[in-house]
Amino acid sequence: MDLRDAALELYAVPPRDFTTERTALALKAKDDGDKDLAKEIAGLPKPAAGAWAINMLSVHKPEVIDGVVRFGIGLRTAQEAGDAEAFRELGQQRQGQLTSAVHAAKDLAAELGTPLSAAAAADVEQTLRAAMADAGAAAAVGTGRLVRGLSGSGFEEVDLAGAVAAAAPGDLVDPGNEVAARPTPRKESASRAKEASPPQEAAPRKKPPEEVATSLADRRAAKQQAALKDAQKEFDAADQEAAEAEETASSAWDVVNELSARRTRLKADIEDAKKRLSSLEAELIGLTRDTKAAESLKKRSVREATQKRRAADQAQRRVDRLG
Repeated sequence: MDLRDAALELYAVPPRDFTTERTALALKAKDDGDKDLAKEIAGLPKPAAGAWAINMLSVHKPEVIDGVVRFGIGLRTAQEAGDAEAFRELGQQRQGQLTSAVHAAKDLAAELGTPLSAAAAADVEQTLRAAMADAGAAAAVGTGRLVRGLSGSGFEEVDLAGAVAAAAPGDLVDPGNEVAARPTPRKESASRAKEASPPQEAAPRKKPPEEVATSLADRRAAKQQAALKDAQKEFDAADQEAAEAEETASSAWDVVNELSARRTRLKADIEDAKKRLSSLEAELIGLTRDTKAAESLKKRSVREATQKRRAADQAQRRVDRLG
């Protein structure tokens, strides 16, 4: 067993068992004579709830993670190629992909006995969003050893420092050799072509039609790229608002579920109380009947005792006279 194997085993257990399992793995390494490994295992941090849920997807439902990663590759490829139509179409589908993946994480966590809170579910969505935007983040979510949530919009690299436990140099590379598969952006191609061409001693006063056409195409590509950036910013803002609204709705749904459960419990308590009341009323009727019977018996007994006492007194008076 090495550190990576230990981490894979450790980050697959429910959060409530993490500390116990970490201690057991460290002791096992120590008993095997590897004190350095034992120390490294003991230092592995407990994952956040959202990170644990993504690790569970990686272990039990890798097709969900793979779907997110592949969708992110398509989204980034369209953006870098300046394909505004494809990027717009994928952007419209992105929230649906994220929502589906988050639901899969919530369902799986519930099946494993550790339901996700609204905050943890939001962390899952934010991390998967970062995985769509950044190749390194996409690789991180597939390791099964994620420690914390990730955040990124695609305009800058996602901070992966300390995000993956027992990280090796190859853990955070582009999945599927993505870089090699991407088309070269139009601007970059034009720039390289310009650098490769030999310098001219003097520029002609009038450009040939071919150069004019190329310049026009470059300007159009630049405008398209600028428009794409603006569209991306607008979409990100709207997407963020939608995510916040969905989080609010999710919290409201949790409140509704909790209140419904309380209502069900109260109804059950009321039914139990009604049954108890019926039982007590029946018992009261029986006691009332028994009380009346006892009262009648008491009256008869008193009358009988009084009569017998009189008879005894009369007998005593006769004895006294005769004596």
